[in-house]
Formats: sequence, C-alpha cells, structure tokens
Amino acid sequence: MRSRIVWGTVDHWRKAPREHAFSYPVFSFAFDVDELSSLALAPRLMAYEKGAVFTVRSSDYLEGEGSLREKVERVLEQHGCHERPARITLITSPRYFGYVFNPVSFFACFDGQERVIGLITQVNNTFGETHVYPLVCPPSKMPAVWRFSKGFFVSPFFDMEGNYEVALESEGEHLSIRVDLHKEGERVFAANLVGEGKVLSRRQVFATLRKFPITSLLTMPRIHGQAMRLYFKAHANVYQRPDPTSSYTIRSKQNIIHRCRLALLSLLRRARGVLP
Repeated sequence: MRSRIVWGTVDHWRKAPREHAFSYPVFSFAFDVDELSSLALAPRLMAYEKGAVFTVRSSDYLEGEGSLREKVERVLEQHGCHERPARITLITSPRYFGYVFNPVSFFACFDGQERVIGLITQVNNTFGETHVYPLVCPPSKMPAVWRFSKGFFVSPFFDMEGNYEVALESEGEHLSIRVDLHKEGERVFAANLVGEGKVLSRRQVFATLRKFPITSLLTMPRIHGQAMRLYFKAHANVYQRPDPTSSYTIRSKQNIIHRCRLALLSLLRRARGVLP
C-alpha cells in the first residue's frame, strides 16, 4: 500500500501589521487515489464513500462527475498537461465522524518516472467557498515550484493583492509543502505543512486516534482563535470579502455559521473604521 498517514506540524507566519506566528501538531492523510476504492481498515474505521470514523468522499473534492482520478485528469488536460499521471496522491484530512473542514487539500501528480507534473490545490475558506488552483508543470524533480496571482479571498486580514509561491518539496516518507504570499516583491505570509509519512494500516490509524483524538475538530476553533489575536492584539485591518469573480471559485451553499461570520466581519470592519 502506498497510502500514508502523516504526523507533523502546520506553521503559519505573517509580517504585518506586526510579526505573528504559530505552529500546531497535526496529522493528515496522503492517499493514493487508485487505492481508495479498496480502502477498508476494520469495520467502520476507515472507508471510501461509506460511513466510518474516517471517510473519504469524492464529492468533497473538485467539480464534476466521475472518480477522483477522472476529475484530476480532467483538470490536468484542461490546463495543458496531456500526460496521464502514473500516480496521484491526495493530501487531505478525511471526514471525521462525518465532519471535515480542510483549509487546503492537494492532489500531487507524478509521471512514470516519479517526476512531478502537477499539484492541483483546493482551498476552502470559512465563508463557505472553495477555489481550485490548477497548478501544472513540465515533468520536474522535487522541489517543484509554482508562482501565480492570488485569486481567492481566504483570510479577512489580507486583501486580494499579491502573488503566491507554492512548493512541493518532498512527498512520501517525508512530506513538505510550502506556501508563501508576496506583495510588491516582499514575503508577507508563509505556511508550511511538514511531517513523516507512515504506511496506512489499522494499527497506524488507531495510533493516530490515540495521539490526535480531537485534532480534526480543532481546525475551525483554531482559525477563530488566531483571528481574534490578530484583530485585538496585532490590530490587523479587516478587509471586505469581495464577490467571487474567478471561474475556479465554487460558491458553496452557505449555512448559518457562514452567514454569522459574514455579519461579524462586517461589524469588525465598521468598528475599525475601514470603509467598504
């Protein structure tokens, strides 16, 4: 089995209005998409398209019909990569007792010589929206690096200006993905996901549950906790969320939590005196 569980950390850093950084221990899964259909680790422990403690559902990723491989191949084809990937790794957090919020998931795509040909990146914000960055490249050894303009509103403390640099530095036994945001040639934000990959097995899933029993449920509270620190301690500006204009942004159905966050964002902006 090529699928793995990754134990590691996620690190965030931003420069302004004052330097702010944090790091959390996390786990994620690196699924070989061709192994998903046969994924079954003990009754109701982990499953594909079925209810379990951990569940992977294809409807959570990308758009359109078909399997995850078919969706990924369609995106690659649409963006100039006509080579069928020999291997696709989905780096994500699956549903945990039916719940999931992934700030970002990656589809790392490789040719038959283990060279990178794409890193399809799916970003979810806390306003109920999803955006896909279809990153492709000529066959390349790692680290593979992409640079592109920001096209999606993620944090209310950053506007839509800037350019990303995303690097797939390693994958497999060691995972390392770096995301930097640059404005006017200067790095203003950095995020890193690093960890050690362990072959996916029932034993490792149980070990992960013992070590990280509620980590999957902490992502949203941690986001809100850091947002409050940025607003009240760092005095970061709050920007208005623009209406999505990119064809790669999927407007999801907003629930009461998303609508409350939008209302709170508006109140914070008015309190800070930021004009619409």
